[in-house]
Amino acid sequence: MTPPGVDVALSRSDLNWLILRPSLLLDDPGTGTVSLGPADLHGEIAREDVAATLAELLHEPRIGRQILELNTGSTPIEEAVRANVRS
Repeated sequence: MTPPGVDVALSRSDLNWLILRPSLLLDDPGTGTVSLGPADLHGEIAREDVAATLAELLHEPRIGRQILELNTGSTPIEEAVRANVRS
């Protein structure tokens, strides 16, 4: 957990940042599908899917300056990341 105000300070900076907020982490096997977006209800998600989503986000240079919520869902990870790319 970040100290209060860090998210706000980061979002006001000139840096290219991305905050990923996964829901409750589970040790279950990943499914390869997620729900990823700027506002989402918190549920639960497999750690394996969080790791796969982080890897996909790191390889997408067009994504940034966003706070994204990550949960178990029905969208393939690569597609979910692409859906959050800003033009």
